[in-house]
Amino acid sequence: MQVTTTPTALSKQTDARVIRNPAMVTNAFTLTEESKAAETLKLKQQEKIADLKAFLKDYDMTSISTYELKKVGRRLYEADLIDVNTFGMFISGDGASDENGHQTKQDVKFNAIALFSETYEDQLAYFSTDRYSTQESVTYILGGMKSANQAINALAYFANSAKNTLAVDEFV
Repeated sequence: MQVTTTPTALSKQTDARVIRNPAMVTNAFTLTEESKAAETLKLKQQEKIADLKAFLKDYDMTSISTYELKKVGRRLYEADLIDVNTFGMFISGDGASDENGHQTKQDVKFNAIALFSETYEDQLAYFSTDRYSTQESVTYILGGMKSANQAINALAYFANSAKNTLAVDEFV
């Protein structure tokens, strides 16, 4: 009797993250003032703000693909507006991958505001019950997720803003 075994290969395939509230356009990180959006992204020069707004006019953070989100994240990272941990959230997109771990369906649109918010909420819930994670790793992971939420909401503000100037009303 001959017994043959087929090695089982572990698959790295993952489905896209299911967004529970795809209509979400506001959350705890929503910004309503240009000065706050600029502060979030550490934008200080008017020229850089105008350039970022011009770049973002082609993007809607509530209907964006992984491919587009990568382009936006890369632009922010190369301009030192986000850190590498936050950049990781942008380039991971909706999380869909094939059996080899390569991203798939990069052209499928999704709501990045809802995705980032729900991912952050889920991690908060997980870490509240996880007894094995170190405080350092929790702070690192949640810090990147929080920064990604702040950044995506600042981007949404700039993408939808009609103003081309950054102004603070000093006459209160």
